[in-house]
Amino acid sequence: MKFQPARRQLLLLFVCSILFITACSDKKAPYSPQVIRFNKAALYPEGVDYDPKGKRFLVTSLREGIVGSVKDDGTYQALIQDPQLVSAIGIRIDHARDRVLVCNSDPGASIHTKKENQGKLAGLGIYKLSSGELIKYINLGAMMDGGHFCNDIALDQAGNAYVSDSFSPIIYKIDNQLNASILLNHQRFTGEGFNLNGLVVKDDYLIIAKYNEGILFKVPLNDPQNFSQVKIMDSMHGADGLLWAPDGSLIVIANTTTNKVFKLTSPDNWQSAKIVKRTDTGQVFATTGVYRDGGVYVLNAMLHVLFNPATKSHSDSFEIRKHPM
Repeated sequence: MKFQPARRQLLLLFVCSILFITACSDKKAPYSPQVIRFNKAALYPEGVDYDPKGKRFLVTSLREGIVGSVKDDGTYQALIQDPQLVSAIGIRIDHARDRVLVCNSDPGASIHTKKENQGKLAGLGIYKLSSGELIKYINLGAMMDGGHFCNDIALDQAGNAYVSDSFSPIIYKIDNQLNASILLNHQRFTGEGFNLNGLVVKDDYLIIAKYNEGILFKVPLNDPQNFSQVKIMDSMHGADGLLWAPDGSLIVIANTTTNKVFKLTSPDNWQSAKIVKRTDTGQVFATTGVYRDGGVYVLNAMLHVLFNPATKSHSDSFEIRKHPM
């Protein structure tokens, strides 16, 4: 039987389509566990980021002042053990420059706590991602007298870092050459307990959370004094970690009395925002999270156990749990 040229082309197209569909069906979706449980006695991890090349999460430790890696099977391994770190808090990976940035503070609950440091320490350690070797340590608190608590870090595409201070009304900037300065200092960021907390950067602005009020601010990078509060109908008391979702929405992780993960969208470039989804975390003191494989992985830090004066035994099991948002 002879095929006309047009029929041959149709047959060839049909065969190629079948082969393409078969090839696609053979590809396995990335393994994406619902929960990763890891054990390390009294670790109390506060910050988390994900290293896709190494297929590992990196977590800090408020109590031990170290940084470790967590595999999907729950294997924990120490990566950074710098004697300068008292309580390792926020963490951010700079893959393009083989760097890991780590906030150093002293809330008084570390095995390395010193009376002279408590509530006064804000340092930033920069390390090699590949080895954990120290590149530079910056004493951010030395730029201004008063209380200090280095809390969270945001990185822009150029490698500039922005850091929040929970005990001083300051946002620091560390450029990609590791020169530090104060981006913004304003009394609106003062208050009782923890103030400025999680932050993210996008285009030419920051979004930053104020923990004790459960609100967000938008800070333009080219004119930081012209910051504004994001108008939101609901309060998110205990707003801690922030992260951007791939669809442009904002994820807010809140603990203390709220214990929820919120998803927010904005119709006007974050002059205002609306909560479009929320999920419960439970009594696990979720601090922050990272986006991976279509879901928000939230760190259950169990800090309510560490800071409870009545606690007689420490937690030795922690989780990174996926929340589909």
